[in-house]
Amino acid sequence: MTARPSRSRKPEPTRPVSADAWNDHYRRGHTPWERHRPPPDLLELLERLGDAILSVLVPGAGHGTDAIAWAAAGHDVTAVDHAVDAIESCRVRSRRAGHRVRLVLGDVLHLPPDLHGGFDLVWEQTCFCALPPASRRAYACQVAKALKPGGRLIGLFWEHGHTGGPPYNVSEACVRSAFDDVFELVSLDAATPLPDRRREFLVVLRRRDWRPC
Repeated sequence: MTARPSRSRKPEPTRPVSADAWNDHYRRGHTPWERHRPPPDLLELLERLGDAILSVLVPGAGHGTDAIAWAAAGHDVTAVDHAVDAIESCRVRSRRAGHRVRLVLGDVLHLPPDLHGGFDLVWEQTCFCALPPASRRAYACQVAKALKPGGRLIGLFWEHGHTGGPPYNVSEACVRSAFDDVFELVSLDAATPLPDRRREFLVVLRRRDWRPC
């Protein structure tokens, strides 16, 4: 009997999707990862924060739904995205909503120096899962640099269980592996389930005492 040749799994990309490719999605209106309203866990977080005013960085902000929610709650918000059309969409939507969001066109893996050390909190949703696994530690380093000492990253991570991406699967082990060098884990809990993302978890990380990346 002749053995059947085994199917080899395609290696995961090591380079992030280009800015032009992301921009093409926004230009064509093909952004299935975008939510049209803030997730329940973000709304609950904003309520718990009460009157506290934080400087917040939203990487991979897209159309700006979450960034605008932070701004609407009175926080000082900076939104970063690689796609020109995403930034423009966020600009239009934030103005229409009557809330100020600082917009930065840039690569989350190479944040500009003027963002270093300027934030109390990073809000993460759908940015980490858009990056190939080989880029995750670099992302963790960049958001750590953006935070003030003791600053927090709070994020929703999606464990969809499929191979390939984006979006790439993110497990608890993935989060620990990517962030452990520069962050300490404060909490990890199941997120409020939504029809399109039933296996999300909410993570709170605190930046460790500074370690060069």
